[in-house]
Amino acid sequence: MRTPRSDGEAISNAARLRKSALLSADIPTAAGWGEIGPLLADGRSLSSRLHWRLFAEIAKAHGDPATFPDGACRLMSLTASERATAAARAGLTYHLAAFCPAVDRPTLAKLRAVYGEEAVAFALGHIKLCTATPPLDLLNREASRIVEADGWSMLALLADEYRISAAWRSAGWRDMAESGSPSLLKSPALALAAAAVDEVASIQEGAGR
Repeated sequence: MRTPRSDGEAISNAARLRKSALLSADIPTAAGWGEIGPLLADGRSLSSRLHWRLFAEIAKAHGDPATFPDGACRLMSLTASERATAAARAGLTYHLAAFCPAVDRPTLAKLRAVYGEEAVAFALGHIKLCTATPPLDLLNREASRIVEADGWSMLALLADEYRISAAWRSAGWRDMAESGSPSLLKSPALALAAAAVDEVASIQEGAGR
């Protein structure tokens, strides 16, 4: 019987990361395949052969995500829904201190109803990373969209910090951040984005994704 390679787990993790990276890439513009690019925008529909050919094309020009630093790899390994979760948690935490430094039970219940229990728990656990920001009524429906958009902007700042090429970021990243705050304080934004990515990635790793 063939002995399993000692680096088999690392190879499997790298393959999974590369697949996640391709699914989040800006395929229509990054691949340079002319008019066929938009037809390949949904990487899920690709055959395995075309999937890896397309990946190799982007990686050649913009770097192989499997060789990125650990923090960048964690960000790139998230699925679209996981990135949305991380963005929501980071955005909520960023604004929570200015909204209500001391959260009473009725307000806590309302926040959980709007953002979910896990997002609120994350925000309360990381509120120390926040600094003063302009007050935002977090219970307002419009505010929840700003919170989410700011979270996506924070993930984009983190990707910039890791020097991840825009080619590895779908247009959806930019679209989600468009309705955010005019500016974000970079230091707390980066810290919160990294913490949110770490938590979401850890949860998925623990679940054996």
